[in-house]
Amino acid sequence: MLLKISYEDGSGREVIPLSANETYFVGESSTLSLPAGVGIVRLRGSHVSSPQFVLRKSGQGWSVQHHGRNPTRVDDQPLRAGTPVAVSAGMSIWVPNVTIELVEPAAAPEAVTQFPDQERVLALQMEIHERLLKDTQYDRLVKSSDFGREETRSRIRERLDLFIKEALDSAPQDLVILVIKNAVYRWLAKRIARTGRRDGASNAAILAREEQDNRRLFDVGKALISALQLKLNFESTRADFAQLDTRFSAAFQARQALFNAGDRYEIAHMHLRSNIEELMYRWGTISELMDLDVISEIMVTRYDEIYVEKFGLLERYPFAFANERQLMKVIERIAVDSNRSINESEAMADFRMPDGSRVNAVIPPLAVKGACLTIRKFGGKSRLDISKLVAAGALSEPMRAFLEAAVRARKNIVVSGGTGSGKTTLLNSLSQFIPVGERVVAVEDTSELQLDGIHVVYLQSRPKTAESETSVTIRDLVRNALRMRPDRIIVGECRGAEAIDMLQAMNTGHAGSMTTAHANTPQDMMTRLEVMVLQGQSSLPVMAIRQQIVAAVELVVQLNRLESGRRAVTEISEVIGIDPDTGLVIVEPIFNLVGRAGGQAVHAFTGYLPSFVAELVEFGEDGEIKNLDMFV
Repeated sequence: MLLKISYEDGSGREVIPLSANETYFVGESSTLSLPAGVGIVRLRGSHVSSPQFVLRKSGQGWSVQHHGRNPTRVDDQPLRAGTPVAVSAGMSIWVPNVTIELVEPAAAPEAVTQFPDQERVLALQMEIHERLLKDTQYDRLVKSSDFGREETRSRIRERLDLFIKEALDSAPQDLVILVIKNAVYRWLAKRIARTGRRDGASNAAILAREEQDNRRLFDVGKALISALQLKLNFESTRADFAQLDTRFSAAFQARQALFNAGDRYEIAHMHLRSNIEELMYRWGTISELMDLDVISEIMVTRYDEIYVEKFGLLERYPFAFANERQLMKVIERIAVDSNRSINESEAMADFRMPDGSRVNAVIPPLAVKGACLTIRKFGGKSRLDISKLVAAGALSEPMRAFLEAAVRARKNIVVSGGTGSGKTTLLNSLSQFIPVGERVVAVEDTSELQLDGIHVVYLQSRPKTAESETSVTIRDLVRNALRMRPDRIIVGECRGAEAIDMLQAMNTGHAGSMTTAHANTPQDMMTRLEVMVLQGQSSLPVMAIRQQIVAAVELVVQLNRLESGRRAVTEISEVIGIDPDTGLVIVEPIFNLVGRAGGQAVHAFTGYLPSFVAELVEFGEDGEIKNLDMFV
């Protein structure tokens, strides 16, 4: 059994093996005398008794027995003094200011085979960071008008450089090497990610700046590019990351002789400085993830466990926050930047970052094992237009041409799919086909849409908060949008009662409106719309609702995530009427997914021509039809 010990005040964390059959947990200044063969763990804090509790091996398992004056809890349940309670891996023991997790030895380095001793780097970094915060009285300084001044930051950096130097001078060489390993891995990850952009001039400028800033890191990184046989071109980004994630550790180990003691100090110093400044001024460990275009989602399940979505697949990120307090500071900073708040009374909130990324945060007491943070990246460098979706195989060129014609012909469209299937990305892409000059009103819960039209009004709902007693719902905004003289209304996502207002808007002179909703198939989407309408108008007959749906919705574009992690349009269907026998809404596929080739989705025209095909036809000067190739 391993014990992962962390201190709630941020003063440190450690991992120790539980080797003795009986181990006493005492205060750090305890003079308790114990017989030979009995283990002892000293915990920092003035509220830890001597002893506080005892862990004993009992048969094939373990038990904990409380002895202290102050409480001991197991998974939030208080223990009675002298009564043993069985514990096992996955459970946690809490005493004032200290949380101790029980972990199976095989699962301890869970994920991060490339960096098995990462906690040592975090501990070193945290020691420097805490010293800097106390020295600069950071908590008070950050609230003052001086904080944003360049001279203030220069003064902080001088102190930081001094503390890093002193820490590195006393650190063992294997720890310094691990810091350098972190630095090189992150440099290579950024280098590979930049090849996903086609802006060669911008990439060259960044490389020149990096070479000037840290010449030795640049040289080591370039040598490893050759050793790992990275191709570094637009098409090979995914393959290069696979090489990095599987072969980096061995390649780095074989090339440690590339740098001398001076090089080691320079690389390690700049890496620690960068990490600590990210904690102070940006978002800490996840800052670099926000800068990597290949990362589409960041999921912090707890401070020491981060997952990312890369190329549509989830994987564990090999770095983490040092403690819960660091993660909470990042969440609070994001909330402040979004003019929102999060606290124990409002422990769940949605935010929007300056680049358009959507943030969801949940903190204790709602998050039982620590704060959680989820960031869905939108906009900026992560944004995809429809041509890039075609190039990525998400849909075919005939499908793109058909959707363009449908949007220009003012067809009402519902984009359907599961969570993370790409609904908002496609809706953003379709907006580029809206003719310039049309007035669009976009309604959302959290602002994610970045519509291309130059005449767009963005409206965002507002939940009831401590600062505001009244809430403004999506339904309120859709109703208000009808009074704003829109040509089209776009609702970021229909989730409930607002569906009836959206359908009525589509039916009352706002043709060409669009929305997204969650459903597995176009037929399921019709049922979902019925249910959502009933949430707002439970007295309406089901047949009347279905008639509203048929009159309002003309196209359903279905998206799904394939087994490879890629997102793809799997069906484009027309809503054509109500089946007289079953009474259900009929949807007829126009394009669908027919298979896969080389990992790419293969789409085909079904042979069904939509009832509004005449509205899509364009004639040339010679009278010939120009755009029926989409149905070939």
